[in-house]
Amino acid sequence: MPPPASPDSSGSQKVIARGAGSNALSFVIRFAARAGFLYVGARLYGAANYGVFTMASAMVELAVPVASLGLKRMIFPWLEEETSATHGRLATHVLLDALLLAMLTGLAVSLAMIGGVLLLPQGAVSEALRIAIALLAPAVLGQITGDIALAATRWTHKMRYEVIGRGLVEPYALTGVALVAWQFGLQGTGMLLGYWAGSIALAVFSLWSARHCLGPLHLRRWRPSPVSLLRRARALVPASGSDFLTTLAQRIDLYLVGFLLGDAPAGVYGVLRQLRTPILQVRQAFDGILTPLTARTMRSDGDVVTGEATAAATRVVLTLQLGVVLMIAATGDLLLGVFGVSQPGAYTALLAMVLAETVNGAFGVSELILYYRRPALALQVNLILIAVAGLGIPLLTPDYGIVGATVAMLIAALFAAGLRRHWLAGLGVRPPLLHAAVPIAGASMAVIVGRQCALFLPSTTAVAVRDAAPAVIALALYTAFVLIWRKLRPGVLSLNRYRIS
Repeated sequence: MPPPASPDSSGSQKVIARGAGSNALSFVIRFAARAGFLYVGARLYGAANYGVFTMASAMVELAVPVASLGLKRMIFPWLEEETSATHGRLATHVLLDALLLAMLTGLAVSLAMIGGVLLLPQGAVSEALRIAIALLAPAVLGQITGDIALAATRWTHKMRYEVIGRGLVEPYALTGVALVAWQFGLQGTGMLLGYWAGSIALAVFSLWSARHCLGPLHLRRWRPSPVSLLRRARALVPASGSDFLTTLAQRIDLYLVGFLLGDAPAGVYGVLRQLRTPILQVRQAFDGILTPLTARTMRSDGDVVTGEATAAATRVVLTLQLGVVLMIAATGDLLLGVFGVSQPGAYTALLAMVLAETVNGAFGVSELILYYRRPALALQVNLILIAVAGLGIPLLTPDYGIVGATVAMLIAALFAAGLRRHWLAGLGVRPPLLHAAVPIAGASMAVIVGRQCALFLPSTTAVAVRDAAPAVIALALYTAFVLIWRKLRPGVLSLNRYRIS
């Protein structure tokens, strides 16, 4: 039987479902918009050009958390403190202070990126990638403006501006300019121009949105204090470092594939990373609401009860993710063909990648407890992921290419999941070892039965149908299994253990 629910459990399920649903809608909008660019970049420009763009833009994204000084998260306490009755500053002036600080840091980071890439020895990267990184480096300024200004809109509890900015304005400007540039024959720089267009459009829209949410700027009354800004910058260094390591852990595989295998394999790998996005978004849809509820449950009911709640959340996330895995398995070859990927092993690499993301997503829910109780341990998870990837990918890619890279990341994800469980046990949080075994067993059995059923298809069946049939049958069986499981075990997928007040 599931553990008893908290006293306010009747509403927690609805609160989480509403929050996750809102986030999921924004992610669907973003993925649909980015899918258009994926087609333009991978199909029209080709794997090599797309690989150059993927690596260059990933380097910009790695520089963003350093340049922004973690203000995407840390602007919230800054706004709360400075706009309080004690200080009485305008919220717009706090935002301007934050943007000024980030712009100065961003300029330094951009110049460092340009200098660093130009000083790389010959042969370390392709000339196309060297030029692309140098050209895109200043776009860091547009990205950090978008991050900080849109964060300020969330401070006013308005989410639509970030959804529109990141989900519509930026990707459609990027796609539109890249498509027009391709029409004019700008094969080498078209996607770079698109990235610049997206970054500028995002910056302009985010500044307008922040002005709309926070009120007039009153520029004549704005008096930034250099001493105060310097003190603030020093205090933000730990948050910036943490965000940098998180970003590096999320992209270390792409960097290693690009540097070890070259531009074209990096392009294929970039396509695979985009196709695994729905798996990532299942977890992200829950993050926004589970993060504050985890803190509240820990404060009210302690770590053990919170561990039971996160175990239930793991089952929910894993159950949803496995359904998406089966859908990707059913359509993987078709999707790869649509985006121009025909390399041997690409489908296997895609499956390994989505499984790694499933492990990281579902079993990473419990990491929220570590973030609040032992933040140093939570940081070590990212360091270990970086270390395992840094060892595994160079060992496996020479013989197995991108398949080796994805397998290395799957091993890293499994290792990190085991470490999280070990560290949580040290806090007294010991969920049953097999608490998430049922959906895994159900999905596995559905795959086995689906493969066997597909053997009985008539020989005249179209090749595409025969290829997709095992995963389609497995998805149908898995859906039926989940419905029966919920019927036999009411509450097994309930999130009512979380506190909402």
